[in-house]
Amino acid sequence: MRDLSNEEREELARRRAGFEDFFSELMPVLVDFAERLNLLEPQMILTDPERHLETIDAFMERQVVKPEDRSWILTRLGYYVGEILVHRLGGCWFLCEAPSSRYFLRYVVGKFSRVRNPNAILDPFQVAAAYLDDLPRCRLPELLREVENELKNA
Repeated sequence: MRDLSNEEREELARRRAGFEDFFSELMPVLVDFAERLNLLEPQMILTDPERHLETIDAFMERQVVKPEDRSWILTRLGYYVGEILVHRLGGCWFLCEAPSSRYFLRYVVGKFSRVRNPNAILDPFQVAAAYLDDLPRCRLPELLREVENELKNA
């Protein structure tokens, strides 16, 4: 393992310190998102995120995301994608601290109990960005199936 630069050590300390806030935002942000979309039983987005997958995808298909709105929707979709994968694959959120990883210093999902490779991880915000970049052609259920298969076969 390589030595970290001073900047990387500082950023690692900052990201570690920020993880609790990042993770504590997840629940209220997702419930607020579900409420804004007028989803039935919006709190269920936390315990059964699959329940709203088709509805969220149909909503997003009709949206034109303006540059000034991208960060807002990307945050919500990233959290949502992460929660879907955590539920499907029995994983969790954490900070990637492996300097050799392409996800170094990012909040990721991984430590999956339902995949062969115990080191398989993914940045759900990267998946959400790819989804947004390819709207309206991209379908979220299909993209999630692809990502899930990649993780299972990693």
